[in-house]
Amino acid sequence: MDAKQFSDLLQRYCLGTCTDDEKQWVESWYNERRRNVYNPLPEAEEELAGERMYRAINEMITAEPPAIVIPIWRRRIMWWSAACILVLLVTTSYFVFNHKTVVHVTVKTNHEPAVQPVQPGGNKAVLTLADGSTIVLDSAANGALAQQGKTIVFKKKDGELVYHSKINGNQDVIAWNTISTPRGGQYQVVLPDGTKVWLNAVSSLRFPSSFSRKERVVQLTGEAYLEVAPLSLTPGKKVPFIVDIIKGGRIEVLGTHFNINAYDDEAAIKTTLLEGSVKVVQSVPTRPGTNEQSAILKPGEQAEIAANLPLTIDHSPDVDQVVAWKNGRFQFNNADVQSVMREIARWYDVEIAYAGKVPAEKFEGEIPRNSSINEVFKILELSNVHCKIEGKKITVLP
Repeated sequence: MDAKQFSDLLQRYCLGTCTDDEKQWVESWYNERRRNVYNPLPEAEEELAGERMYRAINEMITAEPPAIVIPIWRRRIMWWSAACILVLLVTTSYFVFNHKTVVHVTVKTNHEPAVQPVQPGGNKAVLTLADGSTIVLDSAANGALAQQGKTIVFKKKDGELVYHSKINGNQDVIAWNTISTPRGGQYQVVLPDGTKVWLNAVSSLRFPSSFSRKERVVQLTGEAYLEVAPLSLTPGKKVPFIVDIIKGGRIEVLGTHFNINAYDDEAAIKTTLLEGSVKVVQSVPTRPGTNEQSAILKPGEQAEIAANLPLTIDHSPDVDQVVAWKNGRFQFNNADVQSVMREIARWYDVEIAYAGKVPAEKFEGEIPRNSSINEVFKILELSNVHCKIEGKKITVLP
């Protein structure tokens, strides 16, 4: 067994997804390691892992209340360090602290018809055409779905929605389309100009079936990642791309990659630039009589617009965390419980409630978005956050 296989096995043990034989092997390895009979690691790495484990166990025994930030899982740490953390969280709780009561995720059972288990989200969206008709994209057949003027709407085999259109100089009549994702849904669309848009759950994008020669304007609610296609109709003159944020604000770009988080239940609108350049405009004045505020972002910067506050710029945001959703992960960096639960609620289409005081824990780490809800809450339990599942309702216990 090599280092990667050993680390993967311990991770599956931690999540409770390994086989009975694998579980027995891990527990036997732990007992044998304590007696120094069997050692699957190189001597230097085993010694370091053992020292870390010994020190961590002593800290757990003598510790005051938990530290402010509690790691869930760190992808980039060395494998033997990951193994140390997993063994500490799992096998030491079993062999050393087994006299303590552990609160597990509780699933309510009764004699009523079985409730479908909560599943992670997937590619789900509804397309609303200019005439008001709707197409459920996740169940629609691949191929041409509709035609609006000279624009044909296609659904590709991979589920991506693509608009084939030419820039239209006559904008007397604008045919607006809207693609909306539900809770537990996400979708990708290629706009008529070639711009690619990834929509997160509970989001919508309103856009014309063909753009004008002067500007390209779309309207956004929720969260989206955009790769804007540069467009020039005449040499040296580019057609600007503008994102109007319904919650308040405007993003002006020429050609770039960026993420916008503008959910109604979040305190601020956050625009994070990965490539190119964008101008962020705070369209709602911070107080009566003030003018619009704006800022030009450079790659790796984030603009934040909050009600009644000046526009602010973060020059070193965690960009990996910002776009983790697009790459199939939840990623948290010093996130509070309520922030974590808002993301879980959108993706798993569940209701979140709190029984008593909201836990004060902060989180660092990541969870695959294709994890089952039970796997997610097993990981949260390791950070001392316990939940009860009743159908589609998740109650966070004090």
